[in-house]
Amino acid sequence: MSNWRPNFRPGNLYFVTTKAVDYAHLFQHDVVKRLLVDTLDCFHLQKRMQLFCFVIMPNHLHYIAQFSATDPLSSVLRDFKRQTADRLIRHLKVEKKQTVLHKLQAKVKRREKQTYKIWEDGYNAKDVVSETFLLQKMEYIHNNPCQPHWGLSKRPENYIWSSAGFYLTNSPCIIPIDDVRKLLR
Repeated sequence: MSNWRPNFRPGNLYFVTTKAVDYAHLFQHDVVKRLLVDTLDCFHLQKRMQLFCFVIMPNHLHYIAQFSATDPLSSVLRDFKRQTADRLIRHLKVEKKQTVLHKLQAKVKRREKQTYKIWEDGYNAKDVVSETFLLQKMEYIHNNPCQPHWGLSKRPENYIWSSAGFYLTNSPCIIPIDDVRKLLR
């Protein structure tokens, strides 16, 4: 993943992608997906970001959000990765997933800083520059689980680990999100 990031401008929307180390499928199980969406929800409830759209995939996640000058994207994502890594490691230890833990331990480059590596360094963020770009990225996010190589869902709105149902069928989302349609009026 290129770690391309625009100059941060508070108030802008950003299409953000971050992935597991070496594209490892660490987020396959529902309990882990729940951990990720609950952390997004927590940050949203703490008003660290406005969350408009998201999808949790087996080895990465995408979302569209807005951040403030006092709590920019880089700070929110750093804390998100730190908190989710800690929780996922705890989960793997409780489940006694020693093989996975050993692999994640082997990925660490600076052992004085961390014991396990869950996330790739950096992230990709694109400034949402137009309504067309926003709608294109939302469609991409919502259709990601339906891609043949993933085969996670036949229809976007049936994949509960995304905001697709909220936008496509007006169904409740697994976590509360901000409705981007209110910005488009």
